[in-house]
Amino acid sequence: MGAASTVAGVKPAVIETASGKVRVACAMSTPRLGWQDHVFCWPRGLLPYGIAPVRFEGAFWEQCLDRVLTDIVAADDDESQPPLWILTLDYDTVFEQDAVPRLLTYATAGEHDFVAAVQMKRRVSEPLFTMVGEKGERLSEVSRGKLLYSNVLPVNTAHFGLTLLKASSLKKVPRPWFKATPNEQGNWGEGRVDPDIHFWAQAKRAGLKAGICTRVSVGHLECYIKWPDKGMAQTLQHPGEFWDKNGRPPEDVWQ
Repeated sequence: MGAASTVAGVKPAVIETASGKVRVACAMSTPRLGWQDHVFCWPRGLLPYGIAPVRFEGAFWEQCLDRVLTDIVAADDDESQPPLWILTLDYDTVFEQDAVPRLLTYATAGEHDFVAAVQMKRRVSEPLFTMVGEKGERLSEVSRGKLLYSNVLPVNTAHFGLTLLKASSLKKVPRPWFKATPNEQGNWGEGRVDPDIHFWAQAKRAGLKAGICTRVSVGHLECYIKWPDKGMAQTLQHPGEFWDKNGRPPEDVWQ
C-alpha cells in the first residue's frame, strides 16, 4: 500500500441544486503513475465547484477506494449539515467541465442511492453497466427510446469512473464493500466476480437502488497502436489484441 491523503482538512463542497443544498466529497483510488489527460482534466471539472479529491495510492484499487470511502463516511457525523454525496473518480476517466453538476442535478432529483455517468468498457464496444429483466435475466440490449426518455435508468451493476454515492446509503451497504471471488474452478477467468461487481451485489442485497444517468457521458482513456494499413492510411489495434496475436499487427497492415 502506498501514500494516503486523509480527509482531515478537506471539507466537502456545498453545492446548490434544484433539490436543495448538498455536500460533495470526491474519493479516488490511484496508482503511482497515471494518465496526464486525466491529471489536466479533473481540476477544471472539480475545482470551480470547490470539490477537492481525496485519494489513496496503492496497487490494489479496491482496498484504496474502500479506505477513502470509509474515512469520508466516518467523518460524516454532523446531521445538521446538508446531505453528503461522494463522487468516485477513476484515474483513467475524462469528462466535461460541467459533467459533475449535471450528474448531481439528476442524482439528487430522483430516488436512486448511487448514480453513475455513462461510460464504455475498455477494448470492447459495450457500456459499463448491466440491466436485468423481470425474471432476473441479464438484458442484452436497451431500446433507444428508453435511453432517450429516461434521465436515470435503474441498473443491476455500474462502475466508479464518475459516480455519485449517497453517503447515508453507502453506510447501509454490508461489508465487505469490495471483494474479488474466483470462479468455480478457483481461477480468475470467466465466471469470476470482480471487486466492483461485488459492491453492486451488496448494494442490491441491502435494497438500495443504482442507476445510470443517460444525460451525462464520460470518456475512458485507453491506448491503441496505430499502424499503416495497405492503403497507407491508419488502422488501430488494441495492445491486448497485439499480444493475443503473439505480437503481430492487424491483417490489413502495410507490408
